[in-house]
Amino acid sequence: MPDHNDEQFVQRRLLLASLLSAAVILGYFYTQSLFAPPAPAPEPGGETAAIEQPATPQSPTPAAEPDAAAEPTDGPEIAAANGPEQVVAASEQEIVVESDAFRAVFSNRGAVVKSWTLKNYKSSAGEPLDLVNQEGAKEHGFPFTFVDSGGEKIPAVADALFRVNEGPAERMAPTTLEFELVHNGVRARKTFHFDKQGYVFEVNSELTQNGTGTPHRLAWTGGFGDTAHQQDWIYSKSFYFDPEGGEIEWIDADDAEDAVIANRGAFPFVGLEDHFFTAVFLPEEGSRVALETSAVELRPQPDSTKTETYVAVSVGGETENQFHVFVGPKDVDELQKVDPRMRNIVDFGFFGFIAEPIFLMMRWMYDNVVANWGWTIVIVTIIINLALFPLKWKGSRSMKRMQQLQPLVQEINEKYRGLSMKDPRKQEQNEELMALYKKYNVNPVGGCLPMLLQLPFFYGFYRLLTVAIEMRQAEWLWVTDLSQPETLPIRVLPLAMMATQFWMQSMTPTPAADPAQMRVMKFMPLMMGFIFYGFQSGLVLYWLTSNLVGVAQQALLNKLPGESLDIELARPRGKKRKK
Repeated sequence: MPDHNDEQFVQRRLLLASLLSAAVILGYFYTQSLFAPPAPAPEPGGETAAIEQPATPQSPTPAAEPDAAAEPTDGPEIAAANGPEQVVAASEQEIVVESDAFRAVFSNRGAVVKSWTLKNYKSSAGEPLDLVNQEGAKEHGFPFTFVDSGGEKIPAVADALFRVNEGPAERMAPTTLEFELVHNGVRARKTFHFDKQGYVFEVNSELTQNGTGTPHRLAWTGGFGDTAHQQDWIYSKSFYFDPEGGEIEWIDADDAEDAVIANRGAFPFVGLEDHFFTAVFLPEEGSRVALETSAVELRPQPDSTKTETYVAVSVGGETENQFHVFVGPKDVDELQKVDPRMRNIVDFGFFGFIAEPIFLMMRWMYDNVVANWGWTIVIVTIIINLALFPLKWKGSRSMKRMQQLQPLVQEINEKYRGLSMKDPRKQEQNEELMALYKKYNVNPVGGCLPMLLQLPFFYGFYRLLTVAIEMRQAEWLWVTDLSQPETLPIRVLPLAMMATQFWMQSMTPTPAADPAQMRVMKFMPLMMGFIFYGFQSGLVLYWLTSNLVGVAQQALLNKLPGESLDIELARPRGKKRKK
């Protein structure tokens, strides 16, 4: 058995040997640092790998020299870059790009869009329409700002002064704008390419920090579209095309008030929209893209006293992002030129199968007959009402027959008067009424059929006038914009619609009904006038025209003879009462 003292002796020798070895190694490196030759200076234009050497005075850190001051620049304060290669502009400058369709103003501070004016569209004030909300952009960021995955600006590039490729301050498409920044370990590039015609352009962005690619997004967060348009904020949404479902998914601004909504996938396109305009980002085919939707509070106009909620988006998510971007009107023809699936950005709603054919008919009428959208609405409304007239005539006949049956209906109701709805004899009452209607071939709801059939057309017109950009600022007589309510102090169209509603109601024969129900029907035109008072002028014009056609049709129907029923002979004999 080994001696315990021998084991301790061996351990002491091993410890001593380890200490001596460490001393020799440390001494060697110490002498090398004293007598080693100086490092050669880097060649101009070369790139050297950064190595952390905090003890050397040649590369001090901010913590080692807290009083060191950076040179003042026109841009944000950025520490001087190590090495000779720097690509930074000396001052801020604006560059204008003009095509046949738009005029865009860029700033090299952050490589962003300051203004995007559509040449063929005017604002509500009659000025060229700028899709950038200037007040909102100053607060939340201008379009195409570099942001991170949380939607926050990336400080190193968001306000940096990018160098722009050589060229005049005002450039005509086709042209390319290239913004580049190399500073303090940051490399950023943003390139825009424009064609002479159309609303589509290309944008590419790259970002690396300290040699590592940085995932980023391009943001449009300061408000989009014609925010001065009345209640435009209601239509502020983001969207993406879901390839699995084969349809567009919309996200309302209100849905993103509490938290950012993130969507990521191989979406053919994503974007944001307002009432009549849209910005659509189309990534490279098959590539994945992230869409983050948030909400911002903006004043629709500079003189507005309150704010409204608008959607804000950031798009991208890769270290290098490539998009084709459409910024322009929600015009069906323009959208489907880019991608046939984009035509559904013009959302005709649940009754799109009715609204879209009406829209195509109206466009043909506008192009070939009257060249005025107001008169187009009038003509198409007359055509629709004439097409529905056979059904209205059938409903009128049914209503006249129903009127003749009222004595028998009242007799049956009197027989079962006072019964509660839960009384089993109520079933007998209903069976007697149905037998009566069947005997005389009367449909009790036949008179309502024409009105029910008009509802899809009404909703189709409502959606059409809401989303079709052709209605925007379309004039008719005294109406300056069919997509907006009248601007007169007293709106004529809703009052005329209410008056014609009373007129048509007074001409329409109705079966005897419950007195309370009759009172409600008398006030229905007033209720309709109140509801329609704030609706788009084009929609009120449609309803007014429909009422006028209805009055003429009802006058004709009232003159047509109806089938006469011999109620006395048809009346069933009641049982003799017991004395």
